[in-house]
Amino acid sequence: MSSPLRIAAFCLALAACAEAAPPADDTTDAPTPQATSLLGEPLYAMEDTTGEIARADEALAQSPDDVELIIAAGRVRRNYWQYRDAMALYTRAIELAPQDWRPYRFRGHRHISVREFDQAVTDLERARELAPFNWDVSYHLGLAYYVSGRFGDAADEYVRCLSMAGDADAATADAEDFRSCSRNGTDPESLVAMTEWATRALLRAGRGAEAEALVAAVPADLEVSENLSYYHDLLYQKGLKTADELLNLGPDAPYRLETVGFGVATRLLAQGDTARAMEVFQEIARDPWWPGFGRIAAEAELARARQDPA
Repeated sequence: MSSPLRIAAFCLALAACAEAAPPADDTTDAPTPQATSLLGEPLYAMEDTTGEIARADEALAQSPDDVELIIAAGRVRRNYWQYRDAMALYTRAIELAPQDWRPYRFRGHRHISVREFDQAVTDLERARELAPFNWDVSYHLGLAYYVSGRFGDAADEYVRCLSMAGDADAATADAEDFRSCSRNGTDPESLVAMTEWATRALLRAGRGAEAEALVAAVPADLEVSENLSYYHDLLYQKGLKTADELLNLGPDAPYRLETVGFGVATRLLAQGDTARAMEVFQEIARDPWWPGFGRIAAEAELARARQDPA
């Protein structure tokens, strides 16, 4: 059992970062939202009924300054959308290990989740400085640019990572706990995810020829399972899937509309079918899986359209 002193030290570590969380509402028993969607909807965390968070916190209480345990306690909270507490923990990790790229990457990701895009870019650009070959840093930084409307920057970041498929230095950096951009040349799952977001960004940046070249380079017979939605979006652009096939999902579909539909809607938008694209974005924005990248990006498109209806 933990000693009272160790538990107290752990509590103090969390308290030191408490300003990252929204203030509690003392006038009601209702939970405080983690964030508000870009369309004004309050977004709530889920309760951990499994004890996962309590176990991670108990381990951290044994060694409150252990960066590995702090990160672990932050990451387990993702399963329950408890992002504010997670971000406070990542802030603590940054204070203890400012040259470690990981807490910047994780906190930047969670800034995206709670719709704080400028902060996400700041964190993820710092993570890129510390880990320029890291695939996950590039992927999330590109997304932060994308949802901010910085489509050219997003495209450049994704293409930067894709260009390292055969880079010797990037390959040397690859490890079990460090997915390098070199995996775009060896892992179909990494390739299709990065290529699909790069294609979306290029289309939104008005660089259609570059998007077509990327899609043309993706084989039509890859073995993909985890990122099948991204692959099917690419096959759609190749003319091997139809919009109706990807948008009209049955109960046994291998992915949600949120994951595959955003790619289809982005292409409809690029083709000038704005009305249909906006209909798909609106449907995606109603998906209850509010941390999903497709939903966040759909909200961003709808919010931009409201600000500039022309």
